[in-house]
Amino acid sequence: MSVKVDQPRPAPAEEPVISPTANQLAGHLPITDGAALRAALQQADIPTLLMVYTQISGDETLLDPFRPHIKPFMQGGSAGIPEDLKADMRDRLFELLTREAPAAIPIESGRMRRMMDVYTGEHVADEFVPLLLEQAGLAGVQGVDLSARAVPPADFRILVIGAGMSGIALGAKLGEAGYDYEVIEKNEEVGGTWYHTTYPGLAVDTPSHFYSFSFELNADWSHWFSRGYQNQAYLRHCAIKYGVRDRTTFRTEVTSAIWDEDSAMWDVTIRSLDSGKTEKRRVNAVISALGFSNRPQTFDIPGAADFTGVAMHSAQWNHSADLAGKRIGVIGTGASSMQISPQMAKIASHLTVFQRSRHWINPIAILNSKVPDGVRWAMRHIPHYGQWWRLFTYWNASDGLYQNVVIDPDWHMPDQSVSAPNEAMRQYLLAYLDEKLKDRPDLKEKVTPDYPPGAKRLCMDAGWFDMLLQDNVTLETSGIEKIVENGILTRDGELIELDVIVFATGYVLAEMLAPMHVEGRDGVTIRQLWGWDDPRAHRGSTVPGFPNFFMISGPNSVPQHGAGINILSETQTNFIIGCLDLMLSNGGKAIEPKSEAFDEWNARLDDQLQHMIWGHHRVKSYYQNSAGRLWLSCPFRIVDAWHNSRAPVPSEFIIRA
Repeated sequence: MSVKVDQPRPAPAEEPVISPTANQLAGHLPITDGAALRAALQQADIPTLLMVYTQISGDETLLDPFRPHIKPFMQGGSAGIPEDLKADMRDRLFELLTREAPAAIPIESGRMRRMMDVYTGEHVADEFVPLLLEQAGLAGVQGVDLSARAVPPADFRILVIGAGMSGIALGAKLGEAGYDYEVIEKNEEVGGTWYHTTYPGLAVDTPSHFYSFSFELNADWSHWFSRGYQNQAYLRHCAIKYGVRDRTTFRTEVTSAIWDEDSAMWDVTIRSLDSGKTEKRRVNAVISALGFSNRPQTFDIPGAADFTGVAMHSAQWNHSADLAGKRIGVIGTGASSMQISPQMAKIASHLTVFQRSRHWINPIAILNSKVPDGVRWAMRHIPHYGQWWRLFTYWNASDGLYQNVVIDPDWHMPDQSVSAPNEAMRQYLLAYLDEKLKDRPDLKEKVTPDYPPGAKRLCMDAGWFDMLLQDNVTLETSGIEKIVENGILTRDGELIELDVIVFATGYVLAEMLAPMHVEGRDGVTIRQLWGWDDPRAHRGSTVPGFPNFFMISGPNSVPQHGAGINILSETQTNFIIGCLDLMLSNGGKAIEPKSEAFDEWNARLDDQLQHMIWGHHRVKSYYQNSAGRLWLSCPFRIVDAWHNSRAPVPSEFIIRA
């Protein structure tokens, strides 16, 4: 088998532009380019313009006329706003933005909540307001008195593992809090998944204007769902701007971290991937920001080594291979395959997709659409436009979806769906599938899932159904018996001859922190505590017996129902710094959760997980470990996790001097 994993990265189709959104009035008003402003106002989102006008002017009189015409996103959103109201809004805002900037009006929570009610088309409860203000970039970190944080000692050092999105967020905020830190990164550049994954069609499936940091909004996403290389460029920009890249040691991995009780220090061994040389680091705290998509799932199919053609994993794309006109096989039908396969179908003489499981597919009309030029101009030049748009995208991709994944114990058809909202989603997705495959009942039968939507990760339709209808595409569902030197032998005895095999088989997930050796107090290792695939933590970040050891994206910390890794990175970063602050404020050298708190938290988790869709009896997914336990998913709302991350509860921790 030929597997090439270190091919040169391809040049991007266009050079990404990174323009932080205008957050302040000063320096941005008046807008003097009237023609550009008029053009932008014609293309910009009207409810967003209404929010901008109301915030800058302080005039709330337009909220009531607009209120009846703005519905929740899934009920039509702003489609019903009368044209005369739109025109009036544009004229008022043009006049306002071409005047000298008015005095800044303080953001008052009651006023902002009223604005949010109109903007989203539904009631926004008070508990969401500080979260939305923070995540929209309309205000800084909420619920935390940053000025009261302890000043870390000059010799207090932290080692961060991983320079992906979480590592960059962590580094930026550690630096802001005055900590001395070093990041260890196995790649030769920051970015994590977005650096090492470069397959054709790669894009994020979270809206671009939310899939970023609240403290560094980007006004220049070219697509509503940004391309992979643009995400990488954005993360590199952030790492440089906040000094994280300068503190990163590249092409290096952590092989072990061992706690020394006497000195209250971690002895960390790192190894150069180029020279093999090892070095020691002695640090006060270790923080893992490894994420989930850093180790591709190995090829576990018999005969893989016998294949004589080109073989590659989706996360290790061979850009030097000429795939045009070839017989290509893609193994897998998950999120990566949904993006890769339509691209392969454009160039292959024949494409065979080997389906291992069926997935519900969500139609997103703008999934591959570019952001109109006028809207990009508005993001750059109209104060607060980008912030309000971020609030809108977050709101419609977060806790509003939570009801879909909670099991109703009295629901009458539990095999197909788990509640009335979940059944409504199923009918919506079935209607889309029926429409796309109305002339191909054979395909419809092959791809229709037999489990409730949301029990596994929903996939986005990046041209998947259209691809299946192409004459040069076959969907193979009989299963793979083995790989042979010239192709794949299916379980029904058919040999499918191939020149190229793409393994869209995902990542090693449940073996969290592997293959590192992590050893805490009394010589107990993390593997002894967890086994290979049953990790547990206190609030997703800390573990008893492992002082000053923290994790971002730890066990049961990921909100599977919505949002993105960006908000998880920010909330857990805040919690971790809060733990360090609690320790230092009390004159301590080490902090760890109490065993009782750990047990209580995990009991609470396990209880709520029983009520969540992800453990449905008809599915097996990467959410589950080998015993079926949901080890990854956070069963609580995002707003609950956010409030819990504002500060650690002192009574839950042991602090040692």
